[in-house]
Amino acid sequence: MTDQQPERKGLTKAFFGQYADYARRLKPIFFICCFLFIFSLAMGYALGGNMNDNALQDLLGTFPNISSMSLLELFAFIAANNILKSLLFMFGGLLGGVLPLFFVIFNGFTVGWVAYDLGATQGLGYIIAGLTPHGIIEIPAILLSMSMGMSLGYTMLNSLRGQGSVIKEAKTALGFFITRVFPLLILAAVIEVTITPLVIILFGHA
Repeated sequence: MTDQQPERKGLTKAFFGQYADYARRLKPIFFICCFLFIFSLAMGYALGGNMNDNALQDLLGTFPNISSMSLLELFAFIAANNILKSLLFMFGGLLGGVLPLFFVIFNGFTVGWVAYDLGATQGLGYIIAGLTPHGIIEIPAILLSMSMGMSLGYTMLNSLRGQGSVIKEAKTALGFFITRVFPLLILAAVIEVTITPLVIILFGHA
C-alpha cells in the first residue's frame, strides 16, 4: 500500500509536472464533472426518442457545413471550436462556477441525444467507432477544463470572504490549460480528422 502511493504521485508528477499539486486538487471536481457528463449523456440517450427531431436539426444547424471543408479546414474548425469554448467556459467559472457546470450537463445531454438519433439509423457500432478514437482524449480534456472553471468559481466565492487569490488561481488555470489541456485538444482534433474516419470505415460504416 505504501509503495503504490508514491508510484501514483510519481505518475502524476511525470504527466502534470509543476502542476501536479494543482491536478490533485482538481481530482474531486473532475470526478463530479465526469459523473454529471455521464449522467446527462445517459439522459439524452434515454430521452432521445421523445425529443423533437426538428429541435435537434436546429441545434446541429448552428454548425457550418463540414462536408465542404478540406482536411486542414476541418482540423482548424474542430480544434478552434473545442479550445475556444473550453477556455471561454473555464473562465466563465468566475461567475460562481455555474457556466462550466451548465456546459458539462448541456454537452453530455446533446451527445447522448445525437448518439440516439444516429444510432437509430446507423447502429450502435457507428456511434462507438465515431466517438471512441478522439473522444477518449477530447472528452476528459474538456471536462478537465470545466473542473478548472468550477475551481475558479469556488475560489471567487472564497475571495469574497477574504480567502484565497482569484488572480493566482486564474494564472495557474491558464498555465495548466496552455501546457496540458491545449496539446490534448490539438491531438484529439488530429485524431478526429484522420484516424476516426478510418475506424468508421474499418467497422463497415462508409
